[in-house]
Amino acid sequence: MKQNVESWEMDHYRVYLLGHLRDHHFPQYTNPKFVDERVEAAYDTFSTLRREGRSVQVAHELAMRTLLEGLYVSRYDILYDIVEDKLWQKFPPEYWPDFAVHLLTKKSLHDILDRYEVNGDFLVRETHQPMLDELLGEITEILNGYGL
Repeated sequence: MKQNVESWEMDHYRVYLLGHLRDHHFPQYTNPKFVDERVEAAYDTFSTLRREGRSVQVAHELAMRTLLEGLYVSRYDILYDIVEDKLWQKFPPEYWPDFAVHLLTKKSLHDILDRYEVNGDFLVRETHQPMLDELLGEITEILNGYGL
């Protein structure tokens, strides 16, 4: 029975992580070693906390934090938010996800994101607004190049 519970928990963490990586376009989605390590770390966190007497809910919440550490905001999320917040009049909402994915292919945008050291932990920094302004300017240039 214990092995079934362990297998179920690890499968749950794996499915959740893969869905999160896929939906937010994190490059780790195609890295099985990364996924395996994260799933094992999350399960270890859950198991350790349960052995220490923590409730299932608390152990699960902390395991999820382990699972998603450093994977809170993707570059896709940032670009999608700009499209949604600033360019919503240029495209119907059903085009926003595909356009954000298209923007991920643009080196000039990655150069800006690299300069601001955007990674999965990028949530709130004093450089957030200047970065958004610079990205919006570059996206506007890209759109102008397309004649939009």
